[in-house]
Amino acid sequence: MLTELRSQMKLIMWILVVAFLGTIVFSWGMGGFKDTENVGVVGEIDGEQIEIQRFQQVIQRKVDLETRKAGTELEPDKVKRAREDAWDEYVENLLKLKDSKRLGIEVSPQEIAHIIENFPPPEVQQAEAFLLDGQFNPQAYKNFLRTPDAAQYLIQMEGSVDAYLAEQKLLFQVTQAADVTAEEVKDEYFKNAVKAKLQFLFVPFDDFEVDSSEIADEMMQKYYRMFPGSFKQYPQSQFSYVKFRVQSSAQDSADIRLEAEELLRDIRRGDDFASLAKARSDDEGSAVEGGDLGWFAHGKMVKPFEDAAFAAEPGQLLDPVESKFGLHIIKLEGKRKNDEGEDEIKASHILLKIEPSPETRDDLYTEAYNFALEVEERDFDLVAGEMELDIDTTKEFSAAGYVAGLGRMRMAATFCFNNPIGTVSGVYPYPEGYIVFKKVSEVLEGTKPFENVQKSIYTKLVKIIKKGKCWDKVADVRSKINTADDFQAVVDEFSLKLHVTGDSIGVADALPNGLSADKDFITEAFRLESGDISELIEGKKGYYIANMMSKSGFVEADFLAAHEMIYQSLIRQKQDAVSRNWTRELRIAADLQDYRYKFYRDF
Repeated sequence: MLTELRSQMKLIMWILVVAFLGTIVFSWGMGGFKDTENVGVVGEIDGEQIEIQRFQQVIQRKVDLETRKAGTELEPDKVKRAREDAWDEYVENLLKLKDSKRLGIEVSPQEIAHIIENFPPPEVQQAEAFLLDGQFNPQAYKNFLRTPDAAQYLIQMEGSVDAYLAEQKLLFQVTQAADVTAEEVKDEYFKNAVKAKLQFLFVPFDDFEVDSSEIADEMMQKYYRMFPGSFKQYPQSQFSYVKFRVQSSAQDSADIRLEAEELLRDIRRGDDFASLAKARSDDEGSAVEGGDLGWFAHGKMVKPFEDAAFAAEPGQLLDPVESKFGLHIIKLEGKRKNDEGEDEIKASHILLKIEPSPETRDDLYTEAYNFALEVEERDFDLVAGEMELDIDTTKEFSAAGYVAGLGRMRMAATFCFNNPIGTVSGVYPYPEGYIVFKKVSEVLEGTKPFENVQKSIYTKLVKIIKKGKCWDKVADVRSKINTADDFQAVVDEFSLKLHVTGDSIGVADALPNGLSADKDFITEAFRLESGDISELIEGKKGYYIANMMSKSGFVEADFLAAHEMIYQSLIRQKQDAVSRNWTRELRIAADLQDYRYKFYRDF
């Protein structure tokens, strides 16, 4: 047994690294991967530096893990995503580590030993050395733990399990604030179990007019002073930029046409069309079918393709046809009339897209790079004019990094928020190519000027006044309703409409007569018992008065039977929400400095 374990030690260690990669990387955190040479700082958390070399190692482990999961090399956009996730996870785990120390959370050696001995990760349980008749053999695993060969395994496990238990204890302490009331459990039960029939009146806020004279400037000014938090101005920036758009060159088109002609010659010499389509076609949908497009009538394909294909004869192999998708090598398989008497054809094709080659992209990048070098020494606008390059200017954007017209450019946004007006960037990629930009303006955090929010304040006050007028009318209506029989009388007196639901609606069901679903109203109405008449119920778009005409009985035994399951589901939801909010608050409270824009530009 020991000989077999030794022979598989390398495999076991590899499994361990995969299984515990996330916790190993992040539990080592600030204290791991120390290097005496400071090669740069990619960020700071409460004054503690994150070295770029250490962060690069975290990224590499994240990318390696995602690559193993995918079973293939990651595409560039997925590498960017992994890098972004690595940063978020790294920062959050470091913040949690700090918070656990603040709260005095500790993990004992006994707790670590218990987990290692009794709860090995699934990947370790599946190692051949620990299987007996195809099942995990706990005793074989425990025997292994007591051998000298287990020393390295135990060192790795102790670090990761320590971090895992510390995090679990921290989450347990944080989520103790989550609570579910008896009323919430009952409401959740009602959603699925209780059915009712309602009659109700509904008066929309928008039934009431507001004259502009009712909203004086002084009223708007007062609202502005009372609710300054509603008009918070978040920092914004803006830059002017020059685009270097990647487009196919004449040489790219010529190269693809040459490739298409070579494919055509191979087919005419006897190579199998379907095999070549599977291997070479850029149309992924038809490539798996050997290029087969099936039967189709006029109007189903782009015009150049359709014109050439319908003009061909069955069995004919056409010269390359160019469309907006690229070059098509078309083989006509057959012709027929469909049930409507329309002409149909069956064709296969190999699509070769005309795309910029790596050389074309390199040439464009060199052009953008040379421009960036030039504007380091000379005026941005002047150099762009001399090179006949168009200058565009973005709309103001936030630090979140979405730039209208360019897409998500977080690092470019971070560059702007960390540099003064007039600073010129290097070359930054965007979906269509590259840009070089100059920061031209910024708006600091504060309160938006009254003039900028006056229209929105006016709109808010209109809604408030409408709601007040609606309340006055519905309150008058409610004062005249003493029994369910009074509903029809007030409908006639106030020219209202009486709505009646079906005999058996649930909390999640739609309202009658085309009224919009209104959770606020229906939840409150379902609290009524049979024969009860509500007070005013405020909904999303107006006020309601409801009469509970009938309601399925509340079955105490059924409710008690479902109570625990409902409670556990709700408490998990609340705990998840508390955990997310806590993590977000940790980030908000931390002094987090992000310098990634100095090292990465491609996201």
